[in-house]
Amino acid sequence: MTRRAMLLAAAAGGLRFGAEDFRGQLPASKVKALMASEKLSCDQLMLKLLPQAQSHAHPPISSYFVGAVASGISGALYFGQNIEIDGNPLGLAVHAEQSAIANAYMSGEEGINAISVRGSPCGHCRQFLSEVSLNISMRVLTPDRPEQKLSDLLPNAFGPKNLGFDRGVFPMVRAPLTLLSKNNDPLVKKALDAASQAYAPYSQSPSGAAILTSNGKVFSGSYIENAAFNPSLPPLQAALAGYFAAGQAAGQITRAALVEGQKSKISQHMTSQATLAAFSSSAKLERFVF
Repeated sequence: MTRRAMLLAAAAGGLRFGAEDFRGQLPASKVKALMASEKLSCDQLMLKLLPQAQSHAHPPISSYFVGAVASGISGALYFGQNIEIDGNPLGLAVHAEQSAIANAYMSGEEGINAISVRGSPCGHCRQFLSEVSLNISMRVLTPDRPEQKLSDLLPNAFGPKNLGFDRGVFPMVRAPLTLLSKNNDPLVKKALDAASQAYAPYSQSPSGAAILTSNGKVFSGSYIENAAFNPSLPPLQAALAGYFAAGQAAGQITRAALVEGQKSKISQHMTSQATLAAFSSSAKLERFVF
């Protein structure tokens, strides 16, 4: 049995909450219902859901499946999984913790108070999570040890305050952006909306992406920066986080749109093209500027 098949079997043998339009998240009402029916605390539920999150991972390079579940202050739970970009540098990969945070962000969550993962988060993810929880009070849950605070895992952290900023990723702040050329395409509008809510305090270069699948679903992603720069999450990868969390199979992308500033300090165009090519041989990246 393959690793994915084993994870799917584990997920199927656990909690059942599937729906045709599952988007990689459980609303607070569903979380409460599951806690009551399974007689579990929220922390226990987050740990029990890890096989489900892992089963959505896309690791063609390492064959190493990672899942994460983030708890929003709204009471909702958000799934994340690692995503590797076949044939491309490892730096373009998305970690499961990043996917879960991107899923929450694109869902309009106001903040994250805990995250569960099979093992202790790597240094890359600890740094990324520190931008989400400025006082580093986020709780980290793993199956084999007591809960830990992010502050325990990342002492003497470097974050936004070190660069003169007093806020982090959450809550989302929107900026009024207008395309230089008017466009009423729904996919482009989704990408523009994602760009308008991007978190880019360091480069001042917001961007957003949206992808369309062969079954008509649309997933969008906002650029999310980090004070340490390298853990920043590109917009197309943020869209892919939602795509895979919803159980979409690789190869279903038919179109992709990228929106970024014409005079921005950085561009997502070239790396987004390379990323998209790894998932679709026919879809072309359409670029639009504000």
